[in-house]
Amino acid sequence: MKNIYLKPILTFLTFAVLNVCFAQKVQWVHNDEKNIVQITYEFSLNVNNGDSSLSLNLTIVDKQENQTFDYGVITLNSKNVLDSNYLSELLNTKYSALWKQYGREIFLKYSGYLSQMTLNVRDTLSQRNQHSFVYQGLFMFRSLLNGAKRDIKNNGVINFTVLDSYVLALSSFGCTEEVYINIPDFKNYLEERKKWDKENKGIDYYLGALKNEKSTELNIIEITVRLEEYFQNQFARWPQGGQCGCCGNYSGNCYFWSAACLAHDMSCQRCQCDLCFGGCVPSSCSGNSISWYWYLLYQRGLQ
Repeated sequence: MKNIYLKPILTFLTFAVLNVCFAQKVQWVHNDEKNIVQITYEFSLNVNNGDSSLSLNLTIVDKQENQTFDYGVITLNSKNVLDSNYLSELLNTKYSALWKQYGREIFLKYSGYLSQMTLNVRDTLSQRNQHSFVYQGLFMFRSLLNGAKRDIKNNGVINFTVLDSYVLALSSFGCTEEVYINIPDFKNYLEERKKWDKENKGIDYYLGALKNEKSTELNIIEITVRLEEYFQNQFARWPQGGQCGCCGNYSGNCYFWSAACLAHDMSCQRCQCDLCFGGCVPSSCSGNSISWYWYLLYQRGLQ
């Protein structure tokens, strides 16, 4: 299960030839025949004097309503593609501008179609190509549209916090605000699981962290904060190398423990999370775990 990519394998093409200009455009098209919706994802590689960049564009055509929605261009290069602050601000700004142009309801109407497209495209790609920035750009647009779900005030102002696991090349692009958990149901689920999964310390970690929680719903950022506070107050040291949550697989004390690595490890435990890359090997996180992922599987009837 420790099938972790420790270096950014999503690389740009570089050319050692000076004074060369080059551009190539490609399209991925997704058709939902039942609802007469077509999504076109266009990407182009641009090379100018050895510097390369990707230009990504998403367009949705609702043939039944005879409407076209252009979500603009995202430009990625070697300097910004793994810069979480830059990408967060990019999505913040783009969402606000598109909200003014189209309104929140348009985002909500088509976000499901785009999510389905990301899964359909993944099924056609090799494991290597699932890591490509071209494919990750599609996830960026997915996060953009999903943002409308949490724009409760309908004012076009929301945050997009990029997953650490994307920056570490452990998962596809996503934002931590996108996953919400019902806390009472989550705690009830953990109590039931504890009866038969007695050796899994991760259950007690989460139950302890959420013991006095008054909120009925939290997103992953908020749950992670509760968990980190609990670790700081309860434990003298972090998990050992090789345990779930430790970035890397080695013996002895864990040199770098991260919520991103914990999320990756639990996701790959059953290899059913759409943020996990191909080539995943199912295994167990018995020493430490990210229990919210179990809960999502349980809700979907997968566990």
